[in-house]
Amino acid sequence: MKIYQAHALGAAIIFSILCMGLVGLFVMLPVFFIQWWWNAIAPSFAALPPISPWQASLLYAALVTVLYLAGLLQIEFEVGHRD
Repeated sequence: MKIYQAHALGAAIIFSILCMGLVGLFVMLPVFFIQWWWNAIAPSFAALPPISPWQASLLYAALVTVLYLAGLLQIEFEVGHRD
């Protein structure tokens, strides 16, 4: 069995790339779903034009803002103190 050792900087870079990928996946999956849903359903009901990914991301941001302002979504940050 071979043991691989990584430098601290290399491990930090790999970890940050993985974290950015997870955050990107958390943001981009709803955007692509919104775009797909809009382009599949909306033109057949009201003759609306298809939207781009940028417009879908604006719809996603508007939806999150409305949910937050309506009180259905809460965002909290807690800071703990170390003694």
